[in-house]
Amino acid sequence: MKKGYRYGSAALIALMMSDGARAQTGAPVAPPEVPAGSVPDTAPVVAGAAPAAGEQPDSVADIVVTGIRQSLARAAEIKRQSVNVVDSIVAEDIGKLPDLTTASALQRVPGVQVVVGGNNEIVGARIRGLEDIVTTLNGREIFTGVGRGFSFQDLPAEALAGVDVYKSNSADRIEGGVAGGVNMRLRRALDFKELTLAGSARATYAKEAGSDDTINPAVSALIADRWTTGIGDVAAMLGLSYQRNEYARPIAWNDWTRSTNAAPTSTTPNLQAPTGFAAGTEFGHYERPQANVSLEWAPDTDTTLYVEGLFAGYRGNVLQARPTFRAFTGTSFTATAGDRCEDFGVGPDGYYSGNLRTPENPRGTGTVQNLCNATGYTARGVEYYTATVANRARTDIFVAATGFNKTIGALTWNTDISYELSKNRNDSFRVDVGKRIAELIQERDVDHEVRATTPGNPMNDPAGLAFTNGMTEDINRSKGTLWAVMSDAKYDFDGVLDYVQAGVRVAKRVASFEQYLGGPPAPGGSFATPVAGAGLPSDLLISAPGVPQMNDGATYLQVDPDYLLDEGFKRQLRTLYRISPDRPGFDPTRDYDAREKNYAGFLQARYALSLFGALSIDGLVGARLTRTDRRIVGAGRVTDPATSTSRVVVVDRTTSDTDLLPNASARVDFGGGLQSRFNYSKTLSRPSFSQLNPGLSYVVSYVNTIQNSGSGGNPDLRPQKADSFDASLEYYFGRSNYVSAVAFYRDITDRVVTGTEARTIDGLQYVISTPRNLGSATIKGVEVSGQLFLDFLPEGLDGIGVLGNFTVIDSEVTTPGDRLQGLSLLGVSKYNYNAGFVYEKYGVSARVIYTYRSQYYDADITNGLSLRPIDIPVGLNGIRAAGRLDFGLNYDLTDHITINVAGTNVTGQRTRSFESRPDFVREVRNDDTTYSLGVRFNF
Repeated sequence: MKKGYRYGSAALIALMMSDGARAQTGAPVAPPEVPAGSVPDTAPVVAGAAPAAGEQPDSVADIVVTGIRQSLARAAEIKRQSVNVVDSIVAEDIGKLPDLTTASALQRVPGVQVVVGGNNEIVGARIRGLEDIVTTLNGREIFTGVGRGFSFQDLPAEALAGVDVYKSNSADRIEGGVAGGVNMRLRRALDFKELTLAGSARATYAKEAGSDDTINPAVSALIADRWTTGIGDVAAMLGLSYQRNEYARPIAWNDWTRSTNAAPTSTTPNLQAPTGFAAGTEFGHYERPQANVSLEWAPDTDTTLYVEGLFAGYRGNVLQARPTFRAFTGTSFTATAGDRCEDFGVGPDGYYSGNLRTPENPRGTGTVQNLCNATGYTARGVEYYTATVANRARTDIFVAATGFNKTIGALTWNTDISYELSKNRNDSFRVDVGKRIAELIQERDVDHEVRATTPGNPMNDPAGLAFTNGMTEDINRSKGTLWAVMSDAKYDFDGVLDYVQAGVRVAKRVASFEQYLGGPPAPGGSFATPVAGAGLPSDLLISAPGVPQMNDGATYLQVDPDYLLDEGFKRQLRTLYRISPDRPGFDPTRDYDAREKNYAGFLQARYALSLFGALSIDGLVGARLTRTDRRIVGAGRVTDPATSTSRVVVVDRTTSDTDLLPNASARVDFGGGLQSRFNYSKTLSRPSFSQLNPGLSYVVSYVNTIQNSGSGGNPDLRPQKADSFDASLEYYFGRSNYVSAVAFYRDITDRVVTGTEARTIDGLQYVISTPRNLGSATIKGVEVSGQLFLDFLPEGLDGIGVLGNFTVIDSEVTTPGDRLQGLSLLGVSKYNYNAGFVYEKYGVSARVIYTYRSQYYDADITNGLSLRPIDIPVGLNGIRAAGRLDFGLNYDLTDHITINVAGTNVTGQRTRSFESRPDFVREVRNDDTTYSLGVRFNF
C-alpha cells in the first residue's frame, strides 16, 4: 500500500487527528466536534459533493488520494465545513512547499499579501491588505516582544500541524484583529496512535547577490508515543527544529531629489536630480531553535487533560555596510537634462518646501521653480563615506499551558490556563569612515533601477579614509508577558437550535521597553581624524559584500563589523570619540512600562434547519463583550526656554475602553456541493504599546542628507474598529475540487497610521513620527479561488492538478480633511494572485506556484526632504508590482523516506520602489534565489 495512504508523515497524521482551534481554548476535545467558527476535525479527507439524484457515489475504497492532493482536499473540506470564512494550509501541504517558515507558507493563502524582509525572508503578512491580525497558537493569543502581533517567520513550518486564516469573526474567537486572525495549530500527543519517529534535514543553497553563495542547514525531529493503561490513554510528544541561515541582501537607491540650483558648483542649473547615490548590503547570519512538547491524558472517552509548551528562539548577527555619495558636495556637478519639466516647491536648501512665499504667505521661505528631470550626472571631488552597522539580536518566546476538556452528555466544557514570556534584545553599533573621491557617475533610471560607477573603485583603497559623521549606539530591551484564563461551555440541543455556547476570558498583559539611542560626532569633526593614525587594529578594514548596481558588484572597504560586536573594541572607540568608555545607560525618555487587563465574555448560538429538498441553512448569532483597563508610563524631555535647561518629565496615563462585538452568519446549502454563506461581524484592533507610549524622544543627525528625527506615541489612541461583511458562493465537486468566490466589505473607523510632522525643538527642525487615529476608511473586494485535479486524463497524466486564487481590493481613506483622503490605504495592493500546477503519481509529487502582487504605497513621505511636483500634494513611497516563482519536487524512496528539491524566487525578482510617481526611481532591493535539497523520514 502506498505511503500516502497507509503511513503518511508525522505532519499528516497530526493534521488528520488534530482538532485545531477549539472555541477559545484551542485544546483537544473528545469526542471531536465542530464548534462555532472553528475548523472541523471529523471531516473526511476527501472533499466530495453529495451525488445528484440518480447518481451513484464512488465507494470509499476507490477514493485514494495521497500527499499534496490529500492536504489540498483537507484544506478544501475545512473551508467548506467552517461557519466562518476560513482558508487553511495543512501540515503536509506546508511540508511539501519550498518554505521553511509560517510566513512564507501564508503567501499561498487567497488574499494574503507579504513582503520580503531585510534578511531575505518573507515577512509582514496582511489579510486582504490589512496588517491588523490577531495571532493565536492552538487558540491562545501569541505575540513577539512588546507588540500585538507575532513575527510568523520566528516559527518554523515543521512545528505546525496546520494554519487557519480567519477572514470573518465569531464571538468565540479572541478579539484583536480588524483584518482577521491566524491560528497556528501545533501537533499534540494524542494525535499519534503508536510510537512515531519522524524528522527532516534540508540544505538550502542561497544564490546571494553581491556576496559569496552559502549552504544553510535546517533539521527537525519528532518523537511521540501513546500508551493504553489502567487509568486511560497517556501520550507524550516532543518536537525539535533548528535552522541556521547566512544571507546577504544588497540594496541601492537614489538619494533625495533636490534642485541643482542648490549645488554650489553646478554647471547645469534648473534641473531636479538625486542629491547623491547610496547603497548597502545587510548580511550576517541568524539561527532559529524551536521546541514544543505535549503531554495528554484521556482517562475516558469524554475527558482529556493536557500540558503543553513551546519555545521559539532567534539569534542573529545582523551586519550592514552602507556606502553613500554626496554629489552636491563636489567640485563640479554636470547633469544630463531630460524632457519633462514641471513646477516644484523648493526651499533655500534645494529640498522640498511646503512653506512657499505667496501674497497670502509673505514670510514663506520656499519658491516655485520650474525644473526639468535629470536623467543622470557626473560629480567630481565628492564626499563619500561607508557606514558599518553591527547588531547582535536575540528573541526568546516561551509558552506554557494546561487545561482540560470534558463532555457530560450534551454539555462540553473547556478550560485553559496559559502563560507567555517574550523577550527581545538588540545591541547595535555604527561607525562611519570616508573621504573625497575623484568622480561619481550616476544613472537615475535603468530599467527602474539606479546605477553608479566610480572609476578606479577608490572605495577599495584605504588611503585617505577618515572618521566622519558620528558614532551611534542603539541598545534596547523589551519584555512582554501574558497570563490568560479561558473557559467556555457548549450545550447541544436537538432541533432548530443546534447548540448554545458561552465563555469568559481574563488576561493580564505586561510590557516594558528601554533604550539608549545616540552617540557623539566624529572626533574633531568629519574627515578630521584619519583611520590609519587612530591606534586601532591593523586589520580593522575588510572587504564589504558588493552591490550589483554599484561598480557592477565590486567590493569596497568597511570597518570589520565583528570588531563592533566586541565590547572591548567599543570601549576603545568611545575613548577615541571623546566620551566615556563605559557602555551608556538607558535613556529614560525612551522607556515605557505598560499594564493591561482584559475581561471578555461571549454568548453564541448555532441554528440549523432543513427547508425543502436538499436545501438547508445553518449559522451563528452571538456577541462578545470586552473591557480593557490600561496604564502606561513613559517620559519626555521638556526644555525651559528661559534657561535653556531641560528635564525629564514622567507621563502616567490610564485609559479604559469597553466594546460590544456582535456577529451573525448564515450558510445556505443548496445540495450537490453548491453552497453560499453570509457573515457579519464587528471587530477591533488595539494600538500597540509603543504607539501608546506618552513620551517623546528625538535625535540630532550628523549626516546632512538625513533629517533630525524623533518619535512619540499617543496615549489617547482609540482601538480601531470595523464592521465586516462577507458573502460567498462555493461549489465543491469531484474528489478534491472546488471553486469559490467571496465578496467582502469593511467599514473601518479610528484607523491608526503613523505620519510625520515638522516641529521646531530648541531651535532645531525635526521630523517627528507620531501615530494618529486616521478616522474612517473602507476596504472592499472580491476573492476567487479554486483547485481542479484532472482525473479524466489518461494514465500518467491524471496526476495533474491546477490551483489558483485572485484577489482584487479597493480601499479608500474617507476622513474629510485628512491629507490622505481619497487615497488607498497604505500597504494595500489592488491585485494579487497565486497560480500553480501540482502533480502526484508514482511516488512523485511536484508543485510550481507563481505569486504576484500589484503596485502599492507603503509610507507617507509628505514631510520628507525629497522634491515632488506641486501637482502632487501628498508624497508617498511606492512599491512596484512584482511576482515570484517557487517550486517543490518530492520523491518517495520508500514508504518511510522522501527526498525533496525546492526553489524560491527562481526568476530572480527584485523589489523596486519609487517616490510618489513611477518615474521618480528610488530604490532596488536584490532578493535572493534559493535552492534546497532535503530528506524526510517517518517510522
